[in-house]
Amino acid sequence: MNAHNLSRLTAATLVILSTLSPTTALAQDDGNDNWERWYEAMAEDAELDNTTSYEDMHDILDEMSRHPININAATRESLEALPFLTSQQVMDIMEYLDRYGPMKSKNELNLIESLGYFRRQLLYCFITIDDKPKDNSLKLSNLKKYGKSELMAYAQIPAYKRKGDINGYLGYQYKHWLRYSFSYGKRLKMGIVASQDAGEPFFANRNKCGYDYYSPYLQINDIGRIETLAIGRYKVALGLGLVINQGFYLGKMSMLQSFNTMPPTAIRAHSSRSEENYLQGAGATVRLSKNIKASAFASYRKADATLNNDNSISSLVFTGYHRTKNEMEKKNNTSISLLGLNASFDKNDFHIGVTTVLTHIDRLLAPNTSQDFRKIYPQGHDFANASIDYGYRRHPLLLRGETAINRNGGIATLNSANYCITRQLALTLLHRFYSYKYNSLSSNAFSEGGKVQNENGIYAGVEWKPAYGSVLNAYFDYAYFAWPRYQVSQASKALDACVSSTIKTGRWIMQAKYRMRRKQKDTFENSDGKNVKPLVWTTSHKARISAEWNNGTFDTGGQLDACTYKYENLSRGMMLSGFAGLKLRRMSIYGTMKWFVTDDYDSRLYSYERGLLYAFSMPTLYGRGIRYSLSAKYLLTDRITLSAKVGVTNYFDRSVIGSSYQQINASSACDIEIQARVKL
Repeated sequence: MNAHNLSRLTAATLVILSTLSPTTALAQDDGNDNWERWYEAMAEDAELDNTTSYEDMHDILDEMSRHPININAATRESLEALPFLTSQQVMDIMEYLDRYGPMKSKNELNLIESLGYFRRQLLYCFITIDDKPKDNSLKLSNLKKYGKSELMAYAQIPAYKRKGDINGYLGYQYKHWLRYSFSYGKRLKMGIVASQDAGEPFFANRNKCGYDYYSPYLQINDIGRIETLAIGRYKVALGLGLVINQGFYLGKMSMLQSFNTMPPTAIRAHSSRSEENYLQGAGATVRLSKNIKASAFASYRKADATLNNDNSISSLVFTGYHRTKNEMEKKNNTSISLLGLNASFDKNDFHIGVTTVLTHIDRLLAPNTSQDFRKIYPQGHDFANASIDYGYRRHPLLLRGETAINRNGGIATLNSANYCITRQLALTLLHRFYSYKYNSLSSNAFSEGGKVQNENGIYAGVEWKPAYGSVLNAYFDYAYFAWPRYQVSQASKALDACVSSTIKTGRWIMQAKYRMRRKQKDTFENSDGKNVKPLVWTTSHKARISAEWNNGTFDTGGQLDACTYKYENLSRGMMLSGFAGLKLRRMSIYGTMKWFVTDDYDSRLYSYERGLLYAFSMPTLYGRGIRYSLSAKYLLTDRITLSAKVGVTNYFDRSVIGSSYQQINASSACDIEIQARVKL
C-alpha cells in the first residue's frame, strides 16, 4: 500500500473525528432493525477474541425483541436486563410511570430527557404498550391460547471443498441446525436445539443419534416465590463475573452504556448453539422476602479435553468441533460437576450478595508448565471460589464492586463508580486487581488480557450528549501484568484508548471512531526464540468513518476503515465498504460490498455482516480482495418466513485460502445460507 496515500487517509479521518459529534451505534428510524444496528456496533467494538459472547448476545436480543416488555407493567429489574439502559435511564422511566401513570404511546418516551435519541429508538424494539395486562397464569387454557411455537431450520452450503472435505473430515461439508421453541410470554419457554458443524458425521461414527450437539432447555418464571427455575441446559451470571458469568461480556466502549446498572442475578435457559460456557442440570432463584433472594444451581456435564499420556488433562477444549478422528476422540471424555449458591439483599439504594461455586473435574487437570506463563494455569481436581458483590445507588452516583477469593488464597476485585454530572454528561471509573494466583473456571469479567487473572488496571470513560441526536463516548484503559504471559517473558503493560462519535441530522446518521492500542511483547534475536531481547511496544491504530441514510423503506451508506500495526515492522490496511437495503411489506433485501487491502495478517480488519437469524457473521479480512453478500427475507405467509444469503470472498493476492484441513485450493470462496422459520 502507498504510505503517502495512507497518511493522507489517516489525517482526513482524524479531521472528521475532531469535527463530528457522537456515540457508539445505531441508525435506523425503523425500530424493528435498531437493535441489529446497535448490536453491530457492539460486536465491532471488541477484537472478538471470543465470538461466543456476541452470538449469545444476538440470541438474547432477538428473543427479547420478539417478546417485548409491557412498559406499563415493567419492574426495575426487567428494565435493567436491557444491556443498553443506564441506571439513571431506568430510574427516570420508573419515576415517569409513578408520576403520570401508564403510557398511552411509545412517543411518551420523548419526554424522558436522559434517554436521548439513539437509546429511545433502540428501546422501541423491546417494549410494548398495554393498559390491560393479560391473565398470564400458567393454566393449560392460557398456554393453548397465548403460547407460541416456532420451528426453524438452517443450512450453510459451501460452493467449494476444503482439503478436509476430500480427505480428513468424518462428515460432509454442510453445516445445518434445527431449533424448536415454545414460549408463553415471560412466564415459560422451552425447546431444543440440534446443531451440526461442517465436517462432523451425521448418523454415523459416534453420532449415532444424528446431530453432533443437542441442547434441551426449560425455563419457568414467577411461580410463587420462585422467580426463575431452569432445567436442562442453562447459564448463570452472578455479581460482576469474578466467580461465574456465562452471559455475554461487551466491549470496553459499550461498558459506558451497560456497566452502570446494579448487577442482576441471572439464571436463564441456554437456547443457543454454543457448545461452551453452560451448565446442565437445574438452577433456581427464590425470593425469600421482600429484600432477600437466594439462588442455587447444580450441574453435571461432559466436556472435551486434550489428554496427557497418563490420562490427565492437558487442556479443556470448548470449540465444539468433532470433524476429525482426533477431535472425535476428545468428545465427552471428561466430566465436570459444579455446585453453586448465591444470596443477595436489596433495600432501597443498597445491594449486597454472596456467591460460592465448587467445581470438580473427574480427571486431573495438569497443563504443561514448562513455560513460565503456563505455571499459573488452574491445576487439580477440585476448585472453589467465593465472592461478595456490593452496590450503592443514589442519583447522581452509582457504586458497584465484587471481591473474590479462590481456595489457594488468590484475590480478585473489580470496583467501579459512575457519576452523572448532568443528564447529558456521565463519567465512569473502574479499577480491577486480579492476582496471578486467582483463577476460576467459570469467570468472565472486564479485562484487557482476556482472563480474570494476572491483571491490575484502571479504566476511565466519559459519555457526553451535547445535543439531541448526538453522543460522544471516549475511554482510556491502562493494565499491568505482573506475571509472564503468552509471548511476554516478564512483567508487562498495555494501553488502550478510544473515542467514538455519532450524529443524526435529518435522515442521515454519521459515525466516526478512532482506537489506539499499545502492548509490550518479546522480541527474539533468533527464530528459535532462545535469545530474548528487552520488551518492545506493539502499537495499533484503527480509524473508521461512516455515513448512512434511511427513510424507513430504503437504507444505504458507506464506511471507510484504516489501520496500522507496528511490531518489528509497520503493517497497514484499509477497507472501503458500501451497503444498501430495501424493506417492503412482505420482503426485504440487504446487500454489502467491501474492498480491502492490507499488508499482512497483523493489519487485518474485522467486519460484522448482517446475516440470517441466529447466524453470527464476522469475517476477518486481510491481504487484497473484495467481499460481497446479498441476503433476502420473504414472508411467504403469516406463519412462514423464508430467508437466504449468499456471501463471496475473492482474493487478488493468493490462489489458496486457509491451511491444513480448512485449505481451499482457489482464490475465492462462496457460501450459500438458507433458512426457514415456521410459526406453528
